[in-house]
Amino acid sequence: MGRLDVILPDELEEEFRQEVAKELGMRRGNLTIALHEAIKLWIESHQQRRSEIAKKAWVTRKEKKEGE
Repeated sequence: MGRLDVILPDELEEEFRQEVAKELGMRRGNLTIALHEAIKLWIESHQQRRSEIAKKAWVTRKEKKEGE
């Protein structure tokens, strides 16, 4: 299992901790659970965005070929 040591602005860390506590409670391991979810969501959103960009590029290339 990997490990990331991250430095966050104090305000962001506090807001994250508060939201995790509201949603999951103050139990040990809940920050890790929330970070897993946040990282997965970040990866999925960026993969989706790249996929959409690639689709647009494909359509643009196809339209250019048809116009020649």
